[in-house]
Amino acid sequence: MDKDLPNIYKGVINNSNNQDSSILKEEIKKQEVKSNNDVEKDIKRILTSKEFIYHADVLITLKDNCKIKKTIIGSNNNSLITIDDELIDINSIQEIELI
Repeated sequence: MDKDLPNIYKGVINNSNNQDSSILKEEIKKQEVKSNNDVEKDIKRILTSKEFIYHADVLITLKDNCKIKKTIIGSNNNSLITIDDELIDINSIQEIELI
């Protein structure tokens, strides 16, 4: 009697959802690194341009979409230095452009 019954299909269980979410997290990190590199390149371009003598007027868009106008005089490891002696974290900058 047991021989007449069909075999039961056993599907393969994999953790593709976990793999997909980890891949997505890695892509987001890559995009953040890419955007940080772009911002750092823009800052370097501004600070090494012929227009930059001892300061530059810039429009900074922060990651919370707040826009501020500042006069920058230089940078250190991970901050911009303004003429008002403020430090702006480079990681918080989404975009920077020369005015």
